[in-house]
Amino acid sequence: MNDKIKCIKQDLEKNLSKTRYNHSIMVANEAKNLALHYNVDENKAYISGLVHDIAKEFSFEKNKELILKYKLSEELLLPQYKKIIHADIGAVLVKDLYQLDDDISKAVLYHTIGNIKMNTLAKIVFIADKIGREHINPAIKNLQKLAYIDLDKALLFYLQNLQKNLESKGIDLHPNSLSLLKYLNNNFYYSDTPSIGNKSL
Repeated sequence: MNDKIKCIKQDLEKNLSKTRYNHSIMVANEAKNLALHYNVDENKAYISGLVHDIAKEFSFEKNKELILKYKLSEELLLPQYKKIIHADIGAVLVKDLYQLDDDISKAVLYHTIGNIKMNTLAKIVFIADKIGREHINPAIKNLQKLAYIDLDKALLFYLQNLQKNLESKGIDLHPNSLSLLKYLNNNFYYSDTPSIGNKSL
C-alpha cells in the first residue's frame, strides 16, 4: 500500500499544479482523520482524497480523448459540466492506472455534486474536499466542526447553503445534489448552525 501511495504522489506531483497537489494532500489527510473518527478504512480514505482531483487540470482535448477511451457520455464535454467532468473521468482513470477498487472510484465520482448512493467513504471524501484547505474561514470552520459530529448533517448543512448561494445567482442545484438534499431533508432538520453565506466553498 505504501508503494502505491508513493507512486500516486509522484504522479500527482508531476502532473498537477503545486496548488492542486497541496490541496490533494490536505484532502487526503482530512479524509484519513475523518475515517479514523468514523471507523472507516483509513488507507482507502487517504488514497481517495489523494486522487479525487487527479483529472482536475486536464485540457478539453485531454478530456475528450479520455471520454472516448472510457466510453463516457460526450455530454460531459458541454460547458455546463466543466467544473464536474473531472470527477467522472477521475473515477475511471484511478481504476485503470492504479487498480483501485469500486469504493475509491465511487468516492472520486461523487465528490463534486454528491449522490444519494454515497456510502460513508464517499461522504468523507466529499466533505474532506470542502474543508481540507490551507485557509479556513469561519464558514468552513463551522462545516469542519459539524463533519466530526455527523456526516449526514454536515452534507445537509453544506447543500442547504450551496442551494441558497446558487439561487441568489439564478443557478439551479445539480439534479444529483438536489436529490441528495431532498433525501437528507426528509431525515434531518438542521438549521441551527450559522449560514455559510456568500463565502466560497
